[in-house]
Amino acid sequence: MTLQKNLLGLVFFFFLNSTFSQQKPLAIANETPYEYAFVETANVYQNIATDAANVSTIPKERKEPKVYDFLSGRSISTHDGTANFIVESLRINSKNSDYAPSFYKGELVFASSRNRKSMSVILQEHTNEPFLDLYTTSKNIANKGISRLKGAVNTKFHESSAAFSPDGKTVYFTRNNYSKRKFKRNTKGCVLLKIYKADYDNGKWRNVKELPFNSDEYSTAHPALSPDGKFLYFASDMPGSYGQSDIYVVAIHDDGSYGTPENLGSLINSPGRETFPFVSDKGTLFFTSDGHLGFGGLDIFMVLPEGQRDWAVYNMGAPINSPKDDFTFIISEENNMGYFASNRDGGKGGDDIYGFKQLVPLREYRNSMPEIKRKIKRHLEIKPAAEAITTF
Repeated sequence: MTLQKNLLGLVFFFFLNSTFSQQKPLAIANETPYEYAFVETANVYQNIATDAANVSTIPKERKEPKVYDFLSGRSISTHDGTANFIVESLRINSKNSDYAPSFYKGELVFASSRNRKSMSVILQEHTNEPFLDLYTTSKNIANKGISRLKGAVNTKFHESSAAFSPDGKTVYFTRNNYSKRKFKRNTKGCVLLKIYKADYDNGKWRNVKELPFNSDEYSTAHPALSPDGKFLYFASDMPGSYGQSDIYVVAIHDDGSYGTPENLGSLINSPGRETFPFVSDKGTLFFTSDGHLGFGGLDIFMVLPEGQRDWAVYNMGAPINSPKDDFTFIISEENNMGYFASNRDGGKGGDDIYGFKQLVPLREYRNSMPEIKRKIKRHLEIKPAAEAITTF
């Protein structure tokens, strides 16, 4: 078995009330898988609740959750925030995959499987593309000036999802479980993902180390830092997760040690995939999920406080989200601009990076956004600065 075939196991995108006469068709619809008979089941649900165009009018405690899910999904999919955003594909996109943008000083760092000039490149068997590396370019997004990060961060295999400390001297990133020219596999023979850190020294990234809460038996991936750099958010399928991958947070102590990772709880995490967290300069948490109601595929969500005790999860709506996969969202709330990745129609490669300008401040725009979930918070010991979200 070739090395490329062994790597096929890698997972890099971690990761209504009704009347008596309606009970029989409702029961049949509830037992019918959506993917096989969506039209038929949708018609049943539509007939049961014809006056539910707005998801906010449907009590979540109704006895028929599938009806609520269907009608909620319809409401979300019709939300259009096009007037609030200017979205454009970046010129740096290649014919391969480009995603996971991150801010670094005056530059934009991103992951890409673009072709390299070296003849010794190893190709992924299932995509016939090179493995992902971390690249950098200036924020003016010129066609020239794209280069791989210098130093020991990039290897022959996958690197992605960089997060930089406030002082710019430390980077956290995702890599295959590959060190000292050797792979480590779990008991099922799969090479999983780990979070690593590196230090900036004399123009290069050096001293690469894996974080202590990594494991050979589960993945940790896609790090993001709180604005003060004291808390690290990441995705993992470690034991105790709600779904295929969950969002976690861990404290970074002044001496460089780490606390115990904490799951952000059921407000954010679902039986599906929650991944690619990001905390903005104003402490707003964003994440990607296919487990919350959305447009289809992976969608981008935002978490904001509501009053004194509540937190609410919002779907970012169109044009940020689409029927395809939309993920790796970052934003400067101070400047009302940011980036995200998508494999939506009309792109140049498998995944492309898009830039956006927000015409309405984020916390004003939320008034028109679809609210997905609200929950009274419970207190955890970890409380990041700038009201970052870990108190569920």
